[in-house]
Amino acid sequence: MKINRNVMAATAIALTTAATFAAQPATAASQAAAVCPAGYLCLQPSASSARTVLVKQGDSRSFSGGLQVSQVSNQTGVAYCVSGTPYGYTLGARKTVTRDHTVLSVKPAGVCAA
Repeated sequence: MKINRNVMAATAIALTTAATFAAQPATAASQAAAVCPAGYLCLQPSASSARTVLVKQGDSRSFSGGLQVSQVSNQTGVAYCVSGTPYGYTLGARKTVTRDHTVLSVKPAGVCAA
């Protein structure tokens, strides 16, 4: 009987531990990959409760007053010009930038303004 109680207690602890780890949120990197579908440029606003902004491949988008973002992920087959403050940059196909900044506009890259 004593062995059974110990086995039962150990099993209960193991199941509780497994359920706790399974309930933990995914890492930021895996969330970003899951949130940004293929064929889209995704802008993740800095506010954790805000929804990701999706821009379909080939489309452009402007943000009046700017959009505060923490990550921009390009899951398209083309590079994008990201105009923002304090800097602008070219984001290559299937690349991600993770840093806080303000995006003013995005457009498929031709020649990006410096």
